[in-house]
Amino acid sequence: MNNSTRKSLLLSWFVALSVLLVLSLTNCEGPEGPAGPAGADGTHGSDGTDITEAACLTCHNNDVIIEKRYELNMHDHATMANSLSRGGREGCGRCHSHENFRNYVETGADMSLETVTGLTCKSCHTLHDTSEVDSFSFGLVVDTSEVDFLTGGTETFGDGHPANLCITCHQPRRDYSAYDTTPTVGTDSVSITSSHAGPHYGMNGSLIFGKGADDRNGTVALNQGPMAHASAGCVSCHMGANSNHEFHPSVDNCESCHAGASDFDINGAATAMHDAIVAIEAELVAIGWYEDDGEGGISSLASSSAPLEMSGVEYTAFRNYNVLHADHGSIYHNPPYVKAIINNIEENLGLSLTSW
Repeated sequence: MNNSTRKSLLLSWFVALSVLLVLSLTNCEGPEGPAGPAGADGTHGSDGTDITEAACLTCHNNDVIIEKRYELNMHDHATMANSLSRGGREGCGRCHSHENFRNYVETGADMSLETVTGLTCKSCHTLHDTSEVDSFSFGLVVDTSEVDFLTGGTETFGDGHPANLCITCHQPRRDYSAYDTTPTVGTDSVSITSSHAGPHYGMNGSLIFGKGADDRNGTVALNQGPMAHASAGCVSCHMGANSNHEFHPSVDNCESCHAGASDFDINGAATAMHDAIVAIEAELVAIGWYEDDGEGGISSLASSSAPLEMSGVEYTAFRNYNVLHADHGSIYHNPPYVKAIINNIEENLGLSLTSW
């Protein structure tokens, strides 16, 4: 028997044995056993809530995400450069970083952190903070009836008003007593040791309610209080119906109150206030408190090594100019109050008062 024949026989025997083995195992299978206990009921779906892929893609798609991320990047504190320089610093972080802001909202504390990020969608919105599908929303992390201010007291646009979220950060950090050690005396001497001696940028939430200026000196009353823009709130003017997260106000958003407006210079009021402030800035440069910054503005010359020395009356003018400077939209937020502040500054600097 040659090798080829031998291999064929062995293969045949192997196949036959395999078939017999399969048949024997099949024949040994026993009868079907009794049914096991019933499993627990599954979780019911949420009635009326669309959790399909299409529903999720309403927000989770490139067009929406890219658009809103682009808009949010227009907010200065959403940039990492701003957050890295101040976001982890106690006293600054509550408004300069996502982590510190959320911690402040939830605990009322401002922390010193080593690692922070810029503001994100979840800094202001609840989004998916809950596991309940029915609760998915664009709710706000601040929906209180009133907001505590760093300079004391509270302010509110109304119970649960969305603009209360804005003024959680957009408020003054210091009042005039921070540099005036005897704030009840108008003739005292004041030493300004910092180029940032004002109330801090973005103090819109105070000015719109007619507060924040130094009213100790001069005869011009600074008691105008809030105007109609306070009842409108921040959202309707700065975001509009399209919820534009660039937060740049649009003339289109003004037309519901200012019919036919083609720009922000309603009745020429903005131009009049702007021109008066430019004249005040020229005087501040002439006095030697400020210098031209070469970019169309002025910058303070105060420092710890070369403080600015001034009287209490002069300090009132200095402080009140900084109130306007710290709110870059002051001439729009509360025109009656801003006009009074301008006249107060002019009086305390010995300038002619602008007629409105």
